[in-house]
Amino acid sequence: MLIVDDRHYSEAALQEMMNRKNRYYVESIQDTTPQDVLSGVIELLKELRQSGIKIAIASASKNARPVIAKLGIADLVDAIADGYSVEKPKPAPDLFLFAATQIGIAPAKCVVVEDAPAGVAAAIAAGMWAIGLAPKEHRDRFNGSASMVLPNLTGIHLSDIQAKLSK
Repeated sequence: MLIVDDRHYSEAALQEMMNRKNRYYVESIQDTTPQDVLSGVIELLKELRQSGIKIAIASASKNARPVIAKLGIADLVDAIADGYSVEKPKPAPDLFLFAATQIGIAPAKCVVVEDAPAGVAAAIAAGMWAIGLAPKEHRDRFNGSASMVLPNLTGIHLSDIQAKLSK
Protein backbone atom coordinates (compact mmCIF):
# COMPACT_ATOMS: atom_id res chain seq x y z
CA MET A 1 0.00 0.00 0.00
CA LEU A 2 1.39 3.34 -1.00
CA ILE A 3 -0.27 5.12 1.92
CA VAL A 4 1.52 3.08 4.57
CA ASP A 5 4.76 2.83 2.57
CA ASP A 6 7.30 0.74 4.48
CA ARG A 7 5.53 0.96 7.83
CA HIS A 8 4.00 -2.25 9.10
CA TYR A 9 0.46 -2.50 10.43
CA SER A 10 -1.68 -5.42 11.46
CA GLU A 11 -4.48 -6.50 9.15
CA ALA A 12 -6.98 -5.17 11.72
CA ALA A 13 -5.25 -1.76 11.79
CA LEU A 14 -5.20 -1.59 7.99
CA GLN A 15 -8.89 -2.50 7.86
CA GLU A 16 -9.71 0.23 10.39
CA MET A 17 -7.77 2.79 8.33
CA MET A 18 -9.68 1.76 5.20
CA ASN A 19 -13.01 1.92 7.06
CA ARG A 20 -12.15 5.38 8.43
CA LYS A 21 -11.15 6.59 4.94
CA ASN A 22 -14.44 5.31 3.56
CA ARG A 23 -16.42 7.04 6.34
CA TYR A 24 -14.69 10.32 5.46
CA TYR A 25 -15.51 9.79 1.79
CA VAL A 26 -19.16 8.94 2.49
CA GLU A 27 -19.43 12.12 4.58
CA SER A 28 -17.85 14.15 1.77
CA ILE A 29 -20.39 12.98 -0.83
CA GLN A 30 -23.44 13.91 1.25
CA ASP A 31 -23.64 17.31 -0.44
CA THR A 32 -23.24 15.91 -3.97
CA THR A 33 -25.93 17.17 -6.37
CA PRO A 34 -26.63 17.03 -10.12
CA GLN A 35 -24.70 20.31 -10.41
CA ASP A 36 -21.54 18.32 -9.64
CA VAL A 37 -21.72 16.33 -12.89
CA LEU A 38 -18.81 17.22 -15.15
CA SER A 39 -19.63 19.57 -17.99
CA GLY A 40 -20.90 17.83 -21.12
CA VAL A 41 -21.59 14.47 -19.47
CA ILE A 42 -25.39 14.71 -19.24
CA GLU A 43 -25.70 15.99 -22.79
CA LEU A 44 -23.54 13.17 -24.14
CA LEU A 45 -25.36 10.53 -22.07
CA LYS A 46 -28.72 11.79 -23.39
CA GLU A 47 -27.44 11.76 -26.98
CA LEU A 48 -26.11 8.21 -26.58
CA ARG A 49 -29.41 7.14 -25.01
CA GLN A 50 -31.43 8.69 -27.86
CA SER A 51 -29.18 6.89 -30.36
CA GLY A 52 -29.97 3.55 -28.72
CA ILE A 53 -26.43 3.03 -27.43
CA LYS A 54 -26.13 0.97 -24.27
CA ILE A 55 -24.35 2.73 -21.40
CA ALA A 56 -22.66 1.30 -18.34
CA ILE A 57 -20.78 3.04 -15.58
CA ALA A 58 -17.81 1.06 -14.29
CA SER A 59 -16.34 2.46 -11.10
CA ALA A 60 -14.06 0.66 -8.68
CA SER A 61 -15.69 2.63 -5.88
CA LYS A 62 -17.99 0.76 -3.54
CA ASN A 63 -19.84 4.06 -3.21
CA ALA A 64 -20.57 4.37 -6.93
CA ARG A 65 -24.31 3.71 -6.69
CA PRO A 66 -25.06 6.40 -4.08
CA VAL A 67 -22.86 8.91 -5.94
CA ILE A 68 -24.61 8.15 -9.25
CA ALA A 69 -27.99 8.54 -7.54
CA LYS A 70 -26.99 11.87 -5.98
CA LEU A 71 -25.71 13.08 -9.36
CA GLY A 72 -29.12 12.25 -10.84
CA ILE A 73 -27.78 10.20 -13.75
CA ALA A 74 -28.93 6.69 -12.79
CA ASP A 75 -31.79 6.83 -15.28
CA LEU A 76 -29.34 7.63 -18.10
CA VAL A 77 -27.41 4.36 -17.79
CA ASP A 78 -28.31 0.73 -18.39
CA ALA A 79 -25.93 -0.84 -15.87
CA ILE A 80 -23.59 0.01 -13.03
CA ALA A 81 -20.52 -2.06 -12.24
CA ASP A 82 -18.94 -1.07 -8.94
CA GLY A 83 -16.38 -2.15 -6.38
CA TYR A 84 -18.66 -4.99 -5.31
CA SER A 85 -18.91 -6.41 -8.85
CA VAL A 86 -15.43 -7.92 -9.27
CA GLU A 87 -12.47 -8.96 -7.15
CA LYS A 88 -9.61 -7.38 -9.10
CA PRO A 89 -9.66 -3.58 -9.44
CA LYS A 90 -8.27 -1.51 -12.28
CA PRO A 91 -5.82 -1.80 -14.02
CA ALA A 92 -7.17 -5.36 -14.29
CA PRO A 93 -9.80 -5.46 -17.07
CA ASP A 94 -12.36 -7.30 -14.92
CA LEU A 95 -14.59 -4.32 -14.06
CA PHE A 96 -14.95 -3.23 -17.68
CA LEU A 97 -15.51 -6.79 -18.88
CA PHE A 98 -18.20 -7.23 -16.24
CA ALA A 99 -19.87 -3.97 -17.34
CA ALA A 100 -19.81 -5.11 -20.98
CA THR A 101 -21.55 -8.37 -20.08
CA GLN A 102 -24.16 -6.42 -18.10
CA ILE A 103 -25.16 -4.51 -21.23
CA GLY A 104 -24.56 -7.38 -23.65
CA ILE A 105 -21.90 -5.68 -25.75
CA ALA A 106 -18.69 -7.33 -27.01
CA PRO A 107 -15.59 -5.66 -25.53
CA ALA A 108 -14.25 -4.72 -28.99
CA LYS A 109 -17.41 -2.65 -29.52
CA CYS A 110 -17.10 -0.77 -26.21
CA VAL A 111 -15.70 2.72 -25.69
CA VAL A 112 -14.49 3.65 -22.22
CA VAL A 113 -14.15 7.24 -21.02
CA GLU A 114 -11.58 7.44 -18.22
CA ASP A 115 -9.73 10.09 -16.28
CA ALA A 116 -7.09 7.79 -14.79
CA PRO A 117 -4.18 5.96 -16.41
CA ALA A 118 -5.14 2.75 -14.55
CA GLY A 119 -8.61 2.97 -16.08
CA VAL A 120 -7.24 3.47 -19.59
CA ALA A 121 -4.91 0.50 -19.04
CA ALA A 122 -7.87 -1.59 -17.85
CA ALA A 123 -9.94 -0.65 -20.90
CA ILE A 124 -7.12 -1.55 -23.26
CA ALA A 125 -6.50 -4.82 -21.42
CA ALA A 126 -10.21 -5.57 -21.87
CA GLY A 127 -9.87 -5.02 -25.64
CA MET A 128 -11.92 -1.81 -25.58
CA TRP A 129 -11.40 1.63 -27.03
CA ALA A 130 -10.19 4.15 -24.45
CA ILE A 131 -10.81 7.89 -24.32
CA GLY A 132 -8.71 9.68 -21.73
CA LEU A 133 -9.95 12.81 -20.02
CA ALA A 134 -7.24 15.24 -18.92
CA PRO A 135 -6.46 18.92 -19.30
CA LYS A 136 -3.85 19.68 -21.95
CA GLU A 137 -1.06 20.04 -19.40
CA HIS A 138 -1.69 16.47 -18.18
CA ARG A 139 -2.32 14.63 -21.46
CA ASP A 140 1.02 12.87 -21.22
CA ARG A 141 -0.26 10.92 -18.20
CA PHE A 142 -1.80 8.45 -20.65
CA ASN A 143 1.55 7.90 -22.42
CA GLY A 144 -0.16 7.68 -25.79
CA SER A 145 -2.17 4.64 -24.70
CA ALA A 146 -5.63 6.18 -25.05
CA SER A 147 -7.29 6.14 -28.48
CA MET A 148 -7.97 9.83 -27.97
CA VAL A 149 -7.53 12.35 -25.15
CA LEU A 150 -9.97 15.15 -24.49
CA PRO A 151 -9.83 17.97 -21.94
CA ASN A 152 -13.47 17.30 -20.99
CA LEU A 153 -16.76 16.28 -22.62
CA THR A 154 -18.11 19.77 -23.21
CA GLY A 155 -19.53 19.96 -26.73
CA ILE A 156 -18.53 16.37 -27.54
CA HIS A 157 -21.04 14.43 -29.63
CA LEU A 158 -21.34 10.81 -30.67
CA SER A 159 -20.31 11.74 -34.21
CA ASP A 160 -17.06 13.29 -32.88
CA ILE A 161 -16.15 10.06 -31.11
CA GLN A 162 -17.11 7.90 -34.06
CA ALA A 163 -15.06 10.01 -36.47
CA LYS A 164 -11.95 9.96 -34.26
CA LEU A 165 -12.11 6.24 -33.51
CA SER A 166 -12.76 5.20 -37.12
CA LYS A 167 -9.39 6.63 -38.27
